[in-house]
Amino acid sequence: MTTQPLYNIPKGSILKLDGRELMVSVREESGYAVECLESGECFTLPTKRVDDAIRSRDCEVTNPADAEKRRALLAHTGGIERVEQLCEETRSIIQGRLALVLAQDTLRQEGEKLTQRSMDKAGKHRRLLLTRAEGIAPGFNFLGTRRGGKLASGFDVPQGRTLASYHEVYHRFAQNPVVLADRDHKKGRRSPRLCEWQEVYISYVIEKWMKPQKAKLTTIVNHAKEVFERSPQEIAQCVDFPSITTIRSRIKAISEVVRTIGRGGKRYAMNVKGPGSTDVRALAFGEKFETDQCLLSIFTSGDGVVRAKVIDPKQAPQELADNEVRRCWLHLIIDVATREVLGWVISETADADHTKALLRMATRDKTKEKVRYGCKQEPVPPVRLGLSLADNGTATRNAAVYASQLGMGMTVMTARAYQPLDKQVVERVFGTLQWQVLNFRPGYTGSRPGELTGYDPKTAARISHDELYGMITRYFVDEYPFRPHRGTGMSGATPRQKRDEALKRYGAIDPPSQRDRCLHLGAKARVTTTSEGVRAFNIPFNSTELQRFAGGASKAVTVHLDPDDLRKVYVTAEGLEAVIEARLTMTVFKDQTLEEAIEIMEAATKSNPSLRELHDRHLGEAMKRRALESGFFPDSRDPSSYQTLAQLEARASKLLRVETRPAAYVGAAAAPGHLMSRGRMSGVVPARPAGAAPSKPPSAATPPRASAPPPQSAGPMDAPPRKGSTSATDPDDIKTMTFDAIKDSKL
Repeated sequence: MTTQPLYNIPKGSILKLDGRELMVSVREESGYAVECLESGECFTLPTKRVDDAIRSRDCEVTNPADAEKRRALLAHTGGIERVEQLCEETRSIIQGRLALVLAQDTLRQEGEKLTQRSMDKAGKHRRLLLTRAEGIAPGFNFLGTRRGGKLASGFDVPQGRTLASYHEVYHRFAQNPVVLADRDHKKGRRSPRLCEWQEVYISYVIEKWMKPQKAKLTTIVNHAKEVFERSPQEIAQCVDFPSITTIRSRIKAISEVVRTIGRGGKRYAMNVKGPGSTDVRALAFGEKFETDQCLLSIFTSGDGVVRAKVIDPKQAPQELADNEVRRCWLHLIIDVATREVLGWVISETADADHTKALLRMATRDKTKEKVRYGCKQEPVPPVRLGLSLADNGTATRNAAVYASQLGMGMTVMTARAYQPLDKQVVERVFGTLQWQVLNFRPGYTGSRPGELTGYDPKTAARISHDELYGMITRYFVDEYPFRPHRGTGMSGATPRQKRDEALKRYGAIDPPSQRDRCLHLGAKARVTTTSEGVRAFNIPFNSTELQRFAGGASKAVTVHLDPDDLRKVYVTAEGLEAVIEARLTMTVFKDQTLEEAIEIMEAATKSNPSLRELHDRHLGEAMKRRALESGFFPDSRDPSSYQTLAQLEARASKLLRVETRPAAYVGAAAAPGHLMSRGRMSGVVPARPAGAAPSKPPSAATPPRASAPPPQSAGPMDAPPRKGSTSATDPDDIKTMTFDAIKDSKL
């Protein structure tokens, strides 16, 4: 079934639809066959699609007659279509000429026959025409009356031929007054003033000038004359190279955007010449936020004295030292809908840890900062964050930050590289902070390198890192929320006023989840359980569920800790289904942050070296006195103090000895009771047979007789005689041995 079109669109009409100009080629049963004037693409538009677009004011239809008239008008005026496109002086001239044209129409309607001769200065209708024009536009003084004997300056009225041409062209172009303007811009020489090779030379010089190296035009012109090749015919023309003034005039005629792209590059041109944006990108508080980092244009120091020292990269502390002179990074997060600054952190570097700290600050209360730095107003409350927008910097585009944001339920959006309009809200705040706060302080570096030629910012640095953070905190709490904002969608309202309006229209804000904040934005520590729970960063935490899980054993767990709130942590472990909550058991750290708690512990371990040495001496004297009084520690100078250890070693060696049965043998044996005799022992008494009566011990006068033992069966007691002993052999082969007195211990 053919759809009857609602609007009359003849062949050749121009449709401005979806940002393209489409020319209607033919009317078909299914719609309109159109051709894109820009790309040449041909396709068919349904009739309903065109009718709906016209009804909703999304399609502009220009019929062929109007299009032809417009083309003729633009050709006549040189591209000018409206009077508003002209300057004020030209518009005033058009108004005077329009009054003369309207006066001609009035006279013709009254029956007057106007001709070119009758409208000349000597014509019969000249006076009448000027009188009617004076009545239509009295301010132009067409009659030029005398004042004080002199002619007053009036409107310059041309001759009748020109007046007739004004009337004709005005009605020919549908009474558009713009055609009454002078067309001096279309005058000039028809033939070019420069030769063809001169035009090529100018293009060659301009092309070399449009380079990012930004070379001087004079140098380029001088070198180009030496290297530019001309044919013999061109040399024979005896025409010199164009002057540098001509080349400068051509350069000035080039668009400023084109020159910026050529000399500064596309990225720089996009920043300084790119189109702005007036899009309202968020309405509710916390709906969308932007994050960015900026190296502040100020040097900070503890006392302004530069100290040089050798730093070991492995042992260098990560925190900012008070005596270091450096520029700090400012991490900033701002709400797009209200322009409220949700968090701010300064650091030495731009990394993922400080970005997570920034997100934690946006989702927590900032009363501590208010009290510490003396703010007068209430800071922005914590809020659940929605859509995150950041650039491709290393501080925001990494796995740790993305995982934390997704875990918190945020939607992550990455801005395009070198596109400041994607993050125009947060980019603007850095400039505002610099020009309103930083440039009044000592150590300011300027907005670009080399801007402050007579000022040394490093030597002038007087502000410490904490003082800088305090200034920024007071500015974002007491001043910035109450300053009128002219950004898109703000309409001069303050950020605090805009936040109240957003809460009134779109309801209360969603509270942040403390559990998700601790699990995804907090610090992690790998520890083992003990009878006291767990110790993360040397801070104890414990709970009943944790003790039940440990069961008295040491198990490896992961502790998730919120650096801004140490009251509780969450514990996860392999094989553990639920997340265990543990409470702080050292109440001294209840109101402290992790950084403050570590500072307290470090301060407890650090002391004055001389005072610490004195305390160690007092402690040593007291311990010595108590040890001597106990009697457990005898005098170290007494030899008997070491006998106990020697006895224990001897007893231990006996315990280590393995008993074996010696081989049986028959040999000499000493008499009972005479083995260790201290007197003179003569001979060896043989062993008594079993059942025999004990023999009488030999007297000193009568040495005992005994046969000498065989050499191969010498007993363990046979030993070479000691020094001073005598040995003799009597006729009966009796051995006589003499021993000295035993002085050594038996042990």
